[in-house]
Amino acid sequence: MGGNCKLLSVLLGIFIFLFVCSPASSPVFAAEEETIVGVVIKTEKGFMIEAEDGDYIVKGKDLSKMVGKMIEATGIITETDKGEVIDIKSFEEIRE
Repeated sequence: MGGNCKLLSVLLGIFIFLFVCSPASSPVFAAEEETIVGVVIKTEKGFMIEAEDGDYIVKGKDLSKMVGKMIEATGIITETDKGEVIDIKSFEEIRE
């Protein structure tokens, strides 16, 4: 019976090692920042950017002074049940 306990301990150690070191325990990939261009609007959902490819809910920056202006925003875009959200890291007004 002592041999079985040692084998079980070794197998358990290997299992724990594989679990801790597996790629699934760390992020598979980091989300990449994307840049969009559009007009800032205020809606019942909050501030949004109306871009050519769709509307993005704004998170991360206060765009209250940019309503009605065209901006270029860079950030992480995610899909939610409320729509696409951009967590803005930086933005600048586009003047024509």
